Amino acid sequence: MSVWKACDLRGVYPRDVSADLYRRIGRALATRRDVGARVLVAGDFRLSTPELKSALISGLAASGARVLDAGQIPTPIAYFTHGRLETDAVLIVTASHNPPDHNGLKLMVDHFPPSPGEIEELRGASERGEFRDEPGSVENVDLSGEYCAWIRRRWASIQPGMHVVLDAGNGAASEIGPALFESLGFRVERLFCDIDGRFPNRPPDSAVAANLTALCGKVRDTGARLGIAWDGDGDRVAFVDESGGVASADEMAVLLVRHLSPSAQGRRVVYDLKLSDLVRREAERAGLVPCMERSGHAFIKSRMIRERCVLGCEASGHYFFDELDGGDDGMFGALLVADMVARGGVLGELRRTVPPVFATPDIRLRGGALTFAEAAARLHALPGIVGEVTIDGLRVETADGFILIRSSVTETALTLRMEGRDAASLARLRSACLSALPEIPAHLIGA
Repeated sequence: MSVWKACDLRGVYPRDVSADLYRRIGRALATRRDVGARVLVAGDFRLSTPELKSALISGLAASGARVLDAGQIPTPIAYFTHGRLETDAVLIVTASHNPPDHNGLKLMVDHFPPSPGEIEELRGASERGEFRDEPGSVENVDLSGEYCAWIRRRWASIQPGMHVVLDAGNGAASEIGPALFESLGFRVERLFCDIDGRFPNRPPDSAVAANLTALCGKVRDTGARLGIAWDGDGDRVAFVDESGGVASADEMAVLLVRHLSPSAQGRRVVYDLKLSDLVRREAERAGLVPCMERSGHAFIKSRMIRERCVLGCEASGHYFFDELDGGDDGMFGALLVADMVARGGVLGELRRTVPPVFATPDIRLRGGALTFAEAAARLHALPGIVGEVTIDGLRVETADGFILIRSSVTETALTLRMEGRDAASLARLRSACLSALPEIPAHLIGA
């Protein structure tokens, strides 16, 4: 399976991603831009990041780019710096939520994430060696202080004193996240807030409820009103209520729709096709226009920017805001939810106002026992299909609900999700799925 994904690059270091690969990517990208193009480079705190980031910078500088090295910082600060300095591109060495032995590359060219076609063009140029020999330059930049000042100004009126537990998972938000919350008057309990690229305490993926067990326990033990967890590079965020219950992405999407809708009537909301149909119904009820989009950071962000949508929600815990010019930021999202909770009670009470969702979690199928083409063909042949969506994999719809199968954009895996109209409908969908795809272990889908 290629390390080149639909909208970024991911793989195991050094088996799949190496300094030579990053040097070639840097040369290829610089060659495709004008001499002197200003390219911002940043990275997370994985153990392999310094080597890969250095190689990327050397490749860019060898083919005429003016490199601005922002160091190792959370991804949201890299995006902030890109916007403030109006650089021609931003390249971030990170594998985000992937395991510690992985690394990758997120990028934006001008104001947009790359399309799959643009990723393929960059891949081809790097592999063919289409490089320009032209000396560039490298200089250091640091807008972390400016970012923090902006956050403090934006949330200056937030209600102080709330007791929160912050779980950074030893990732990029470990230092800056708690510091920002404390500067805004929160009472902060830190959990795994020492930067450590080995991620010794939990996996970097904050979207998996099983990874938040310690956070749930800490919230209960300390009596905190809210628990917040970030992923490895700080752009995803997850939430735990006062009783230690993990809020689902479906619930958070509904609550954010309700929170933002009073001042955004008629505006568009982009939602990941993996999310519950409840998100669509709630958006319509709140006076917003729901827009289903292909799953993946680049696709939702591009739609946000092009259509000036007020909100974007992804099942993985990326939340996008028009206020951020369509971008996502785990710290901004965390503060928005903290403000929502401060004004509206406690998260558990807010969650109880959301209608129940009868759905499986996002199930990852690894190992290659089943290809997407095989799975899609069998699901397509199921009886009782009344519709299908093919913008990202295959989502078959029946009178009971939907079954979605797709290839992950960040991992070598298939992802599966089902939603029923009620518990009985979901049980029927599970049975139909197991009948069509017997390779799937029944326990993975709760059957």
